[in-house]
Amino acid sequence: MSQKRLWWLYILIFVVISSGFSVQLPAFQVPQPSVLYDINGRVIKGLSQHNQIVIPFQDIPEAFKQAVIAVEDKNFYRHHGVDPAGILRALLADLMAGEIVAGGSTITQQTAKVLYLSNERTLTRKIKELWYTILLERKYSKDEILALYCNSIYFGQGATGIEVAARTFFGKEARQLTVAEATLLAGLPNYPAGYDPYKHPERAKARQGIVLDRMVAEGYITKAERDQIARQPLNYKRSPSASGDAPYFVAMVRDYLIKQYGENTVFQGGLKVYTTLDLSMQQAAERAVAQGLKGRPADLQCALVAVDVTNGQIRAMVGGRDFSQSNYNRVFAARQPGSTFKPFMYSLALASGWTQADMLPCQEVEFAVSGSPPYKPTDYGDEPYHWRDFTLKEAVMKSDNVVAVTLNERLGPARVARHAENFGFTGIKPVLSLPLGSTEVTPVQMAAGYAVFANQGIYSTPYAIIKVVNAQGRVLEENRTQQRRAVSASNAYLITDMLTGVMKNGGTGAHLSSIVGRPCAGKTGTTDQFKDAWFVGYTPYLCCAVWTGYDDNRPVNQSGGVLAGPIWANFIKTAAASHQPSDFPRPQGIKRLNICMDSGLVAAEACPRPVSMAFIAGTEPGMICYWHQFELPLLPELPDLLDWFSLDRTEDEEHEENHNRGISPGFEENEDSGSRMEPSFSQ
Repeated sequence: MSQKRLWWLYILIFVVISSGFSVQLPAFQVPQPSVLYDINGRVIKGLSQHNQIVIPFQDIPEAFKQAVIAVEDKNFYRHHGVDPAGILRALLADLMAGEIVAGGSTITQQTAKVLYLSNERTLTRKIKELWYTILLERKYSKDEILALYCNSIYFGQGATGIEVAARTFFGKEARQLTVAEATLLAGLPNYPAGYDPYKHPERAKARQGIVLDRMVAEGYITKAERDQIARQPLNYKRSPSASGDAPYFVAMVRDYLIKQYGENTVFQGGLKVYTTLDLSMQQAAERAVAQGLKGRPADLQCALVAVDVTNGQIRAMVGGRDFSQSNYNRVFAARQPGSTFKPFMYSLALASGWTQADMLPCQEVEFAVSGSPPYKPTDYGDEPYHWRDFTLKEAVMKSDNVVAVTLNERLGPARVARHAENFGFTGIKPVLSLPLGSTEVTPVQMAAGYAVFANQGIYSTPYAIIKVVNAQGRVLEENRTQQRRAVSASNAYLITDMLTGVMKNGGTGAHLSSIVGRPCAGKTGTTDQFKDAWFVGYTPYLCCAVWTGYDDNRPVNQSGGVLAGPIWANFIKTAAASHQPSDFPRPQGIKRLNICMDSGLVAAEACPRPVSMAFIAGTEPGMICYWHQFELPLLPELPDLLDWFSLDRTEDEEHEENHNRGISPGFEENEDSGSRMEPSFSQ
């Protein structure tokens, strides 16, 4: 007996003695992808949908078959399953290292490993692989083995087999692949995570070059053809069938699972993953985004994320306009939030002794900035200033910038930045423009931050996975809600009351209330040059942040109330339908009064602009508005009016006319408010 045959005999004897397996091929161990469930136990079609689609040998592109043979096993059609020289070299290296460190596997060996064996890296597993390789070669033809290989290898992004890979990376069936696309895919199984075209397009392209070089070396293509193929563009695109339900959410969960447990376990290990997603809310979110962007430029993007205010669980997530076009999840993209950041500053103001009725002027003002020109805030719109005083509640309703910056300066930007950390933000820059959204944040941070106001001052860390269970039923991880108090329940309620004002007449979100049809609170946000448009708001149960904009920071040329607001409102209308409409719970010690927005005092019957405001008991205004408690006098007839305004009148004539009109000498005209009367003494 030759030395080589004796070596193989020793291997087979060792296998039979030590491994205890049948001399027949076992049944295929079909890879079992992980299954994701929503909060109600419904299957989320993502990791489990179309994970593997088997196609016949004749539907596999010829260029792909040639490419995998050239790069993986050039002697495939000439050997009987193993390459003895390559195997011996690999075994020697493994024995010397005490572990599996070398490959050298043929296509048949790789097929045997995928179909019949686990991913453990042991010598016993390697010997089993050799045995099953021999049995495969005895039972199937070379073409059948190659078809098994092409249909069972893993390409990355959850795609097993060439058919799903074609749909995942190029949005088409395998038989429609170009030579350039087929050769790109042929290089991925060697290192799916490292050559992922979506994450590492340069690496994937370089790997394609290696495949093409091997094809030239094996005579499948010429050098000129190689260069021509390499120059062809590769447009990566997912087919809708490969995206499934909630694709951005599924991709987020998938990436986490891969990091924790590895790709083989995630896509072939049969994990059961119980998530926080609500498929009904998710569908409402996707419809709202599609409706809100209908007719808009094709590259205008959107991000929507909704959390349960009581526990931080993510209920819906849309990371972009079309996952098949771009899998970049904008829910985690850092963008300037505009005026949606103002409530966090107002929270500090109320905690520092200010009330909703306190007033600040909106007028031309400038602030000294060390090493820079003075900072001059202005308001949104054609007029840079309102030239009047605002109560803090109206300043929020109108989203007045000048008042916000003035208040920030009085509170101290450093204090405001520290206070914002209570709501889950980090790295907030203590600058004067902070309440106008000068520091970048993510939509998911904004949703979690606003949920504090809805949840009576409690911050909940947002999360997506409740529990992960392996195929044997063992719980691998289980997550629970993580909460801490951010602000007092009273402070949260006061801000909620201010934000409900945004949704009422006179507020920047008033046009959305009729869509929502239930008590809600929210805030619009638009950044400088209209680069970002936001709306963030909530009901007593659900908080949602919506961002719209371009990835390249081009202006959207519309406000947050116009672009993001309707998306938010349409989503909330449907998503909140499972809860009965209810008001936000009022903590003990809160008092409500009607306040005159002109004076900031308790509204009299004649006040033209009263609004309900909330106060911590004992901080409410103690005076009734004296601006409007007297009936306004009738103006004289036109001829007398002209004489009355004449600059030639004597002081005695003026007093006489005032006496005839019933005006007391103790009052004077207010030049800022027309015929409105106010005392001549200071407030």
